[in-house]
Amino acid sequence: MEVRLVLKAAGFICLDVVGIPGNLTVLLFFYYLRLSDGRLLPNDLILIKLAFVNLVVVLCRGIPQALTALGIRNLFGDNGCKVVIYIYRVSRAMSICITSLLSCYQCIVIAPGSTRWTVLKQRVPRSIPLIILLLYGMNIIIYPTSLLFTSAVPNSTISEYTLNMEFCIVVFPGFQTYMACGMIYILRDLTFMGIMVSAGFYIVLILYRHRKQMRGMHGSDQNQRKTVEASKSVLMLVTMYAILFGLDNVLWVYTLCVTRVHPAVSDTRVFFASCYSALSPVFIIATNKKFAARLNCFSHGREEKSNTTVTTISHIPTGL
Repeated sequence: MEVRLVLKAAGFICLDVVGIPGNLTVLLFFYYLRLSDGRLLPNDLILIKLAFVNLVVVLCRGIPQALTALGIRNLFGDNGCKVVIYIYRVSRAMSICITSLLSCYQCIVIAPGSTRWTVLKQRVPRSIPLIILLLYGMNIIIYPTSLLFTSAVPNSTISEYTLNMEFCIVVFPGFQTYMACGMIYILRDLTFMGIMVSAGFYIVLILYRHRKQMRGMHGSDQNQRKTVEASKSVLMLVTMYAILFGLDNVLWVYTLCVTRVHPAVSDTRVFFASCYSALSPVFIIATNKKFAARLNCFSHGREEKSNTTVTTISHIPTGL
């Protein structure tokens, strides 16, 4: 087996092992939270949607890429390729859009209570489901090329202006279509990336001012501490996405400059594009205080139950 295929298989298997259980854990936790508390906060709803699209990204790209690297061919027919690639691209696009939405929402939450921000604080939380629905609609409309130009890998020679993912290919009919689709995707990503980074910088500014105000004080409000911790968690996600986004799009711009993309370049770009979907649930679990609080309650509950059982056994009279 080629070194490239060994590295590809190992990399995508690692992403699958981390990303699938991680995103499922986030989804199941917030579903449990919905059942136990009776409601979800807007921030929790955004995290659920983010975990869902990230799970779909890992399933639609991580597993096929790993299987292809292991030598399993002809995973999908033409129609299967169209569906898988279309779902992957919409889900990947939703990943950046929802992360951008998360950073904007946290920006609104942490902002001072001026008249302008108060209106947003009142309206945006109620509009989160509608905003997510509109983002889905936008990305569904953007990606008709995945249905038109995607097919299974042929036995014959692959033509020019083709994205070769080894288990499926996207064959663009000409240079103009190839460049137009590439520029649309880049502009969409840059727009939401710009919004995400701008919101991140504003959050950093607010946190800096908050730290200066709290300096010399013995304590702060519990709700403020929770908001600060949530903001730091969002900043970590934004920073991670910005780094991986940069690596992904440098390679994407390179693919637009050549007629045939080498599989190693495509594999590397897809790996970086999938890293966020696999690693973000790890950051969410590690930084979300609700996870820690529920785990502590669960562990304390088990300890109390164990202690009660031991006490009951110790009081059973002997000599029966």
